[in-house]
Amino acid sequence: EHPKFTYHNSFLIADVHGAVVLETAGKRWAVETVTGRARSISNGLTIEGFTEKYSDRLRGAVAACAIRQELTQKLASGAGSPADMMAILRDNGTGAGPNWSIWRGSMVGPNMHAGGILASSQTVSSWVSDLRAEPLHWATGTADPALSLFKPIRINQPANLGPLPTNTFDAESLWWRHELLHRRALLNWNTAHAAIASERDETETAWIADPPSTEQAITIAADLEEAWLNRIWEEPHRDERPFWLRYMWSRYNKAANFKPPFNLEESA
Repeated sequence: EHPKFTYHNSFLIADVHGAVVLETAGKRWAVETVTGRARSISNGLTIEGFTEKYSDRLRGAVAACAIRQELTQKLASGAGSPADMMAILRDNGTGAGPNWSIWRGSMVGPNMHAGGILASSQTVSSWVSDLRAEPLHWATGTADPALSLFKPIRINQPANLGPLPTNTFDAESLWWRHELLHRRALLNWNTAHAAIASERDETETAWIADPPSTEQAITIAADLEEAWLNRIWEEPHRDERPFWLRYMWSRYNKAANFKPPFNLEESA
């Protein structure tokens, strides 16, 4: 969508024996071996010495990367299960729903929401890897993990997820189908989240205890998301977003040719 937008990055690399952090700045790089109970990164440099030399403090402040990294480091230090990690990735950094800023949308937690003028990033998928015993991975494959289900993924068992998403709406795509729920929920995020959170957690608890196949999980998730969409649509609602956020998301929808079978701008 924006090919000229580039930035350096940080990476967590882990296997059953341990983990390292790799951070890059142009052709320069640094590695840190993880020794404590938890290690978190964000889209800003975190390795001591390397950070001071090469970080862009202005971009980092706008993107709130240090705020997110401090939060996820604290939460990860107390995590003890895949469910704990899923809860961390769902955190908006506010203790509740998104906290909208005209400059950067809602980006103070790992669950980020687009809509800012200066920075506009969105959590488009989330992943948890359990490397104990036989490795099992959990991925949403969809935006906003608080409105998504983490589905079991096994590296040696490929699953048909349908066509890969592009920057244009495709009703056959797993990611874009979920946007029907996600973009409807944005009108009143807290109300929508409250309507689905209990059933979401019950489903994932059952899956963690007895993981289904990836394709079974995708089918179950699709049925649940359709029911959730119908549920939140039937609830009395109004668009509680500030006017500038409505404008930004109307632009995103237009650019993606996103035309759901209902009026996103309706309010009751």
